[in-house]
Amino acid sequence: MKNIKIYVVCLLLGGLVLNSCKKDKSAALSSNLEEVVLDRSGWSATASSQETTNLPGTVLDGNTNTFWSSNTTAQFPHWLLIDMKKQTVVTKIGLTAKQGDPKGFTKFRLEGSNDGTNFSIIGELVFNPAVYTEQAFTLSPARNLRYLKLTALEKAATQTGNITFLAEFSVTGLQERKPITDIALSKTGWTATASSEVNYPGDETNLAAYVVDVISAKSPTAPTVPSFWQADYDVLHPYPHWIIVDMKKASLLSYIGLNAHTDPKQGFSKFSISGSVDGVNFTQLGDDRNFNPTTVNEQKFPVSPTAPIRYVKITLLEGTSYPCLANFEGYVKL
Repeated sequence: MKNIKIYVVCLLLGGLVLNSCKKDKSAALSSNLEEVVLDRSGWSATASSQETTNLPGTVLDGNTNTFWSSNTTAQFPHWLLIDMKKQTVVTKIGLTAKQGDPKGFTKFRLEGSNDGTNFSIIGELVFNPAVYTEQAFTLSPARNLRYLKLTALEKAATQTGNITFLAEFSVTGLQERKPITDIALSKTGWTATASSEVNYPGDETNLAAYVVDVISAKSPTAPTVPSFWQADYDVLHPYPHWIIVDMKKASLLSYIGLNAHTDPKQGFSKFSISGSVDGVNFTQLGDDRNFNPTTVNEQKFPVSPTAPIRYVKITLLEGTSYPCLANFEGYVKL
């Protein structure tokens, strides 16, 4: 019997040794998740109170010059509830104070929920309303949540009333990594200049800047058609015509997209693309390209700059007199 016990103990010890020597497969597994600042499109925000114009939803609009404000008659604590519309693994939140006004809240409680009714406390944190850049707060551990609730607990010492406010509420979390594809860059802040443009206030304006406005924008002097740039027709400007787009920061473009004006009689048929880092020295990106002025659908043209570029120059080489271009898009690999 003693020998049997010894044998069993040896088997158990042997099993432990064998298990400890097995290769840990978990380290070899690759995650399809990435940590990103989440897209807030479709999200909603509600609050314990609000002013008529400074609504809770402004904390999700991406504009630090707008802000949510509690009602002047409401007392502390004030709360703000963010509904992300679906459960998300949240790793961090970012808060931006009302710009130029240090009288906001200084301490807040953060809670999370999946049903909007039952909340668990994540923590009580300190916020500085006199810092006007985003302040980040890490959730450790990360939480799988749909709702985030911020409750302002204490006001700044300089605040004589009971009002509080917040400009932006961002969330960083885990989401499925998207496959590599070409995505259009945001054109916010982009500018464009041209060799000439139509600029006759009160009569007709077809400015270079219109190629980088939103695709849905309409011409201010011909509101039945999309906005467009047109070479000046008051003075004859012979080919080539050019337009330079300043993307404000360098990007490694994979494609550009161009939309023709709705009138093919004001189109062009051949052009070249060049890129620049400084807006002065341009390098041509490939051969001359053919363009179809008879379709308003976006036409994409691959480019392969050797390094990120900030400026893109479109040089029109052939076409009708006083040619036009409606829209420019820049694409990068995601």
